[in-house]
Amino acid sequence: MKRQNTAILKDIIDDLIRQEGLEEGLLLSRLYDLWDEMLGVTVAKNTRNKYIKDRKLIVELDSSVVRNQLFMMRQDIVIQLNKQLGKNIIDEIILK
Repeated sequence: MKRQNTAILKDIIDDLIRQEGLEEGLLLSRLYDLWDEMLGVTVAKNTRNKYIKDRKLIVELDSSVVRNQLFMMRQDIVIQLNKQLGKNIIDEIILK
């Protein structure tokens, strides 16, 4: 017996996420995880808090040494994070 009205599960889940307005929250959660993955253990340990405001990723750090190193790489990090997410979520990183 041939099934009718079949759909790919990924498409169904993607549609449900969009309908329920969860897409942005999931992307932000993925962004925070990517920060730790991309920048490694040292940066993750020294990251106190991170949040997004007006398309800016604000990152609070415990170490001034880590902050200075990341300061020079900010624009490259923005590009890589957006690329990994497949969507432009942030325009700038502010380090505190």
